[in-house]
Amino acid sequence: MSSSKRAVFITGGGSGLGAAVTRRLSARGWRVIVAGRRVELLEALASELPDATACALDVCDAQAVETAIRQHAPDALVCCAAIMGRGAVWDELTPERFAEVMAINVGGTFHACRTAMRLWRERGSGGDIVNVSSLGGLRGMQRFSGFGAYATSKHAVCGLTEALALEGRPHDIRVNAIAPGTMRTGMMAALGLSPQTTPDAVAPTIEYLLDRSQSAPVTGTIVDIHCNDD
Repeated sequence: MSSSKRAVFITGGGSGLGAAVTRRLSARGWRVIVAGRRVELLEALASELPDATACALDVCDAQAVETAIRQHAPDALVCCAAIMGRGAVWDELTPERFAEVMAINVGGTFHACRTAMRLWRERGSGGDIVNVSSLGGLRGMQRFSGFGAYATSKHAVCGLTEALALEGRPHDIRVNAIAPGTMRTGMMAALGLSPQTTPDAVAPTIEYLLDRSQSAPVTGTIVDIHCNDD
């Protein structure tokens, strides 16, 4: 299936990996709906691109997510919206903070996936989803103190992806995820880190997973991306 006339809805698209994916897919001929909470970033990004729409959205609001996705009726979905939620359990990681991380990173992904999958099943069109997890959400990977909420949420994104892939398979709906290491983003800069790998280097993997001419049999897969941080 050609991507030239397809539409993609991207959450957390105003910066970091979401913005990189937005630019890449737009350059490949997709109609892009870029969603997030920071409206000024979304509008600035959309104004740079030939066929992009900014969509102010809080992914924690299930009804708002449903309204937005049904309004724009995308053929594909990329869930990038996430926060770090750094803090140890005896310090900044309060029950409220933990719940916030889970609500955005997991709940937001669920709300978007649920709406898109129900929409595609209703219209019998099939569809493609890529969720964004992390190497920190995979068993056996290196852990860092103070990231318990983030690691928990990203493990959950992997589990959700695998479960939804099974539900989507009879309806020609593919659900995959990527699990990248650290990238050079504002989130990492806030931690005092400057990894070598940029979001632009990771975005092609998402494009590949959305392109059925290359990845049609792939669903329920978590793609590890071990970034070069030397």
